[in-house]
Amino acid sequence: MDLEPARFTRLILLCTDCEKRDNGPKSLTAKAAMRELKHKASDGPDKLKLLRTRCMGLCPRKAMAAVVCGDGVPPATAALAKDDDVHALALASVPKAR
Repeated sequence: MDLEPARFTRLILLCTDCEKRDNGPKSLTAKAAMRELKHKASDGPDKLKLLRTRCMGLCPRKAMAAVVCGDGVPPATAALAKDDDVHALALASVPKAR
């Protein structure tokens, strides 16, 4: 098996099952969060990959689960309940200066 390097340096995963739950976020959808994350996090120098996934088993109450990882960014999970959380996640996903 040949492995190839990824064409991106940062990865953000958003759970689409969270918005379908009864106790999921009321004012935030995965599609809107993806759009906003792409807009805000793309200002960084690195390539970003955004993916909508099925349940990751994190299941925060009244929020959407997100996972961030990549080169220069420590792996982290987040619970997105409102637009301010999406903005904070976008800022946190930008790697610090090396």
